[in-house]
Amino acid sequence: MNSAARIRLLAALNVAVLVFAVVAGATVVPGESEASAVASLALAGTAEVDDVRGTHRLVAGDHDLAIGDRVRILTGDAVLALVGDGSLELRAESGPADGSQVEVGPVPTLLGGEALLVAGETEQVVEAGGARLSLVDGAAHLSRSTSATFAVYEGRASLSSGERTLDGGLPALRQVVVSDAGRLPLNPSLLRVSEPPDPWDRRFLGEAIGLDPVLEQRSIGFTTLLQDDFVPDVFFYQSVLPGLVLEPAFDQSLLDGQDRPVGETLVGAAIALVGERGAFADRWREVFALREEGAGWGLIALDQGAPRAALLGVLDEAVARSPLLFGPPSSSPVFRPVQPPVRTRPQPAPLAPLPSLPSRRTPEAPPRPSPSPPPAPGSPVPASPPNDDGVLDPVVDPLTELLDGVLDGLGGVTDGLL
Repeated sequence: MNSAARIRLLAALNVAVLVFAVVAGATVVPGESEASAVASLALAGTAEVDDVRGTHRLVAGDHDLAIGDRVRILTGDAVLALVGDGSLELRAESGPADGSQVEVGPVPTLLGGEALLVAGETEQVVEAGGARLSLVDGAAHLSRSTSATFAVYEGRASLSSGERTLDGGLPALRQVVVSDAGRLPLNPSLLRVSEPPDPWDRRFLGEAIGLDPVLEQRSIGFTTLLQDDFVPDVFFYQSVLPGLVLEPAFDQSLLDGQDRPVGETLVGAAIALVGERGAFADRWREVFALREEGAGWGLIALDQGAPRAALLGVLDEAVARSPLLFGPPSSSPVFRPVQPPVRTRPQPAPLAPLPSLPSRRTPEAPPRPSPSPPPAPGSPVPASPPNDDGVLDPVVDPLTELLDGVLDGLGGVTDGLL
């Protein structure tokens, strides 16, 4: 082959290589060169995405997103599939400005709004506000505004910001607020349930949300049945909650210093009694510490592993064992009633028997004097005393004496003749 032919062959080969490179470059989508460069977004609504082509609108359906793409939910909601069995749920909230905003990457970043991270056996990691949450076998609610909030519904989670990691991780039913500067607090606090409850709260905390008003009603109802001055002791709670008798750690020291209604203590004691997390004394202190922070009874019961049926059962039994508590409040203690002093009345004098009444309703005739026996011969006939009430006594008495003397004399003469 002469030199001219070789030159033409080399030129043809260069053109072929150049054409192949152009075609290959045109068919490669940015971010698709690696398996982790593409994420799938299942959209039920509308969204706006910023990518290498600019800003454009997405409608309902499935969409592929590349690393570096930023998506904002405008209406409805969406699910961003993550590596393995994880997902990041997004939603529009009250308007486009409040919708979830996420930057796609090997570690997705929540730029604004709300997101729900759901993880299976594969660890899932999400960033927000300079902090990074790692989650396994659970779900967590993330919120990003001027600060970042991480609230864990269930599962095992760890949280780090900069070079610091939260000691002990972030347990279930706990939350942490990270400042915009990325500072972690020393300890997490109990998860806060909004009012009305958030839809994601209802999904994972529905039982606790429903139990909360039931326990509140029992607490208030039990308190209103007691007098304000009644101070219960260890024996009172052991009598209404017999299971406390079997807890050696339950003594007066757990009640001393408490300034709360009786119903509050009763519900808290019942949760500590049927709870399944740790020792009884630890459960008791944790229950009332969470209550002091403003936590609802339903969430406290869920946190302590107190089954709903068992908890309501011991509370109903406590009510049944307290029959003396169901009276109207009074000033005297419930269990130590003060008897009023007994006053004795003077006995009246006995009454004289009443005369018997006649059988017919006719005016009763005055009683007739019984006939006197005839006087013996020579004996004077006694005269009936006049009914003068002693007024004529000064006049009648001398005449009576004179008459008696005359009769006596006549009697002597008559006897001599006869």
